[in-house]
Amino acid sequence: MDVYSEEELFKVIKESYVNSRKIQILGRGHHAKKGNADEFIYTRKMNWYEIKNDKVVGLAGADVTKIRKEASELGLLFPTLYDGTLGGLLATNEPSPLSTTYGKPRDFTTDVIVLTPYGGVKWKFLVGSRGILGAISRAEMKLFPKPKKVITYEKANVEDYEIKKLIDLSPLVLLVDYDTQKFNVHVSFEEDKNVGYNYTKDEGVPVVEVIDETKEVIVEGDSFSEFENVVKISKPQYAYWVYKSGIFKLYDADTDSLSKAGIKYYTRDYPKEVYLKLKKLLDYKNIFV
Repeated sequence: MDVYSEEELFKVIKESYVNSRKIQILGRGHHAKKGNADEFIYTRKMNWYEIKNDKVVGLAGADVTKIRKEASELGLLFPTLYDGTLGGLLATNEPSPLSTTYGKPRDFTTDVIVLTPYGGVKWKFLVGSRGILGAISRAEMKLFPKPKKVITYEKANVEDYEIKKLIDLSPLVLLVDYDTQKFNVHVSFEEDKNVGYNYTKDEGVPVVEVIDETKEVIVEGDSFSEFENVVKISKPQYAYWVYKSGIFKLYDADTDSLSKAGIKYYTRDYPKEVYLKLKKLLDYKNIFV
């Protein structure tokens, strides 16, 4: 079911609450549909947004790619590479390589409204709750001056001491990935830097390309030594970490080994434990799935 306005979205939520009907809120439907939902509610038609000065205000269905493009034409940066809707971006709090400098979406969100059966809630903490506590209806987010240029240096078989040196250079982006049993670093600056030997040089922001997101698990952490340890224990086919994102993403990893090592993890469609606890208060009838 498509909804076209905040008023219509709230009406659907209220009716679902009264009738104890389970609903899943989706943007364009990129995320996995959950089998226990009685109805799927799409916000993709709530696609209004407006850029004013150094901020964008938009409804849940606003196209993030269009916002990023229009902001760029105005000399501004919307610091995410997400390709879905504004609501999806905020529901997942999805980091990007740019999180090194600008943080995750919650960090550059100035205001957000989440609709519950009791009305709208303004609370940034609900960014990242993956739709289980309410439906994000609109948000205001910061835009930043667009860098005049971005220079990226890359190197394979990187070690901890090299990562620490790169961090001292205050990079725009610091991305480390693990592939074919080696760690590779991708570090970006707005100007030429003396990063050392054996680096290749290119222009633009590095991107992460994941083939099968269904095999993704997430572990919290934010240092190369932690990342290296988690990879050693779980032996994933692929993994990556963006400095200051606060998480490591692992693909096709040995989760049993993580559990035996006492390392907590969660999946992309399963919210963090704190949101599950909040659900008992904000959605005690369990209508949001």
